[in-house]
Amino acid sequence: MIFVYLLYSYFNVSLCQQYVKKINLKVILIPVHEQQYVFEPFYRGENKKLKIRGLGLGLPFSKMLAKAQKGYLVLKESNEQGTTFTIIVEELN
Repeated sequence: MIFVYLLYSYFNVSLCQQYVKKINLKVILIPVHEQQYVFEPFYRGENKKLKIRGLGLGLPFSKMLAKAQKGYLVLKESNEQGTTFTIIVEELN
């Protein structure tokens, strides 16, 4: 069994009227050569294909939802401490 702990911080960027959420996946390291593909539908990393069940739709779907809210989702960094994604969406009025 694998546990993924999400640590996030939420803060309001009032000058831009955007919300920023930083998501840190503590146990996941995405190799540099795979980082360009993480938002492709059905893409699964080489070391995940046989170990973790899934379809490879979580990140593409999350990026699509962010875009629907006039925002974006990006992979900021991936190292031994984990992988950090940032999502920025416009304030909903």
